[in-house]
Amino acid sequence: MNSAKKRGLPKLLRMVLALFAILVTVIAISYIMCLCCIKTTQYDIALEGIENPVRLVVVADTHGKVFGKDNMPLYKKIRAQEPDVIVLLGDLLPSEFEKADKADVIDLTQKMHGIAQVFFAMGNHERKYSEKYGNGWLNQIRDTGAIVFDEECKDISLNGNTIRFGSTMGHGFLFGRTREEFEASPEYAVLSTLESSPYPAILLAHMPDTIAFEDARRWWHIDLALCGHTHGGVIRIPGKGGLYAPVQGWWPPFDYGEYQLNDRMHMIITSGISGHNHIPRIFNLPEICVVNLIPAE
Repeated sequence: MNSAKKRGLPKLLRMVLALFAILVTVIAISYIMCLCCIKTTQYDIALEGIENPVRLVVVADTHGKVFGKDNMPLYKKIRAQEPDVIVLLGDLLPSEFEKADKADVIDLTQKMHGIAQVFFAMGNHERKYSEKYGNGWLNQIRDTGAIVFDEECKDISLNGNTIRFGSTMGHGFLFGRTREEFEASPEYAVLSTLESSPYPAILLAHMPDTIAFEDARRWWHIDLALCGHTHGGVIRIPGKGGLYAPVQGWWPPFDYGEYQLNDRMHMIITSGISGHNHIPRIFNLPEICVVNLIPAE
């Protein structure tokens, strides 16, 4: 009996080592693919007030990452979608930025404008950059032809539709403030303006934390929120979801994909392009997100 167990141990150990080797190989292949491949994820969103389809391509969280020579694989992938609008949804700057890094973002925006109209929304990296170096660089973004959203709303005509877009980096709930302080905040003004829109209303919120947590999803009834910031959970566990997201932490509840936040409001979170800080993407291909706005039946 004991000798049989002894003979079985090496076989069991070999099986464990073989499975471990397979796992390491699969992770290594995924890591390499996430460095060089970009996927396209598509959503169809039916909205009241849309008469003619509008195609948005959402790009977020590049963190200064470049795909191939001069980002050509990324540009070709976006151009192939034939978008009406390209939404640059924040964190185009690296987390540890230098003042000169704005040149890369301006160049990226200009090249995107060669494909379609560009909307440029602030992420937390852009917000920190402006706090350190001032907002003057946003004029250079505007000079590319891009429409900049910085705690504001704009009514824009697209394919014969009028759509109200608004952007905020704030939290759509009290977040430690009194009701009076909250109602005096820029984010409250943006969200109120979107909610009262006579046109379809779309929130460009780099962080899903703005609209998905606490009372925000109960208070606000906006048609659609487009978000990034989570990197899709950075490392995705098959069958489980994202492992970690900034701010939300481990096993984030809102990490990737489409959510219905209340009886009216949809939220789409793109996993974006880069990893988070020094953590690489695993089982989580970088993506561009295609959102087709279509007429409601």
